[in-house]
Amino acid sequence: MNLMKIAMQNFSRVNRQPLYQQVRQILLKTIQSGEWKPGEKIPTEPVLAQQVGVSIGTLRRAVETLVHDGILLRREGAGTFVRTYRDLGYWNAFQIYRNLDGQSRGEFGRLVTFEVINKVEEKIAKALNLTDGQELIHMIRHWITTKTGIEEVVSIDESFLVKEKFSALTQDYFLTKFRVGESFYEFFDREFNVVILSQKCSAYYERLTHETAEKLHISENFEALCTERVSLTFGHEPVEYRINRGRVDVTKIFFDLS
Repeated sequence: MNLMKIAMQNFSRVNRQPLYQQVRQILLKTIQSGEWKPGEKIPTEPVLAQQVGVSIGTLRRAVETLVHDGILLRREGAGTFVRTYRDLGYWNAFQIYRNLDGQSRGEFGRLVTFEVINKVEEKIAKALNLTDGQELIHMIRHWITTKTGIEEVVSIDESFLVKEKFSALTQDYFLTKFRVGESFYEFFDREFNVVILSQKCSAYYERLTHETAEKLHISENFEALCTERVSLTFGHEPVEYRINRGRVDVTKIFFDLS
């Protein structure tokens, strides 16, 4: 992708946004296109300013907005990089489920459903900005504990992924590539260059209906503390809709809003 070409297309239209905001959009489109990949160093500010055709001050201000939003990361003495969970080790900022003792839920996960679908509830289609017939990957995983001496499901994750963002993902690919102990978001980053930067989340109580329990491969008397989350990548693009269901007697939700 040619930055100068994008700049000319952007600046040729009547645009009342400040110039640095227009430059920000040019840089963001370059990231969204995959030309600059997560973890990759971007060109220096003088080079970018020349490519886009703006002053270095304007370019620097645009870059700073992307750094502030967590899209770019400055490393002293090294340069500016596209954000990735691989930076300085990984921790899951979006893991809001805990056992009542504050520890991570379950001892291991088990995939129970993997399918490609093109019909979902209206709220999911709307949240993901889907077009008619657009394909999704639908996955259900159980989180299991053996503390009582037998296997017990303590939590259920149901994910709807926009397939075009994860085109190579199949059940075999997931079972082969997904690492024990990692989160979906680390997996997304490492295998598909999809970095989750923010989420929209709601929480509620649910006693599973017969139909829902059957779909989730769980007993009908499962009572759950639920969250529904929309995960967004660069440019606030939604790529995943997830429903987490934690068994109410062993689950709490933890938020760090700092």
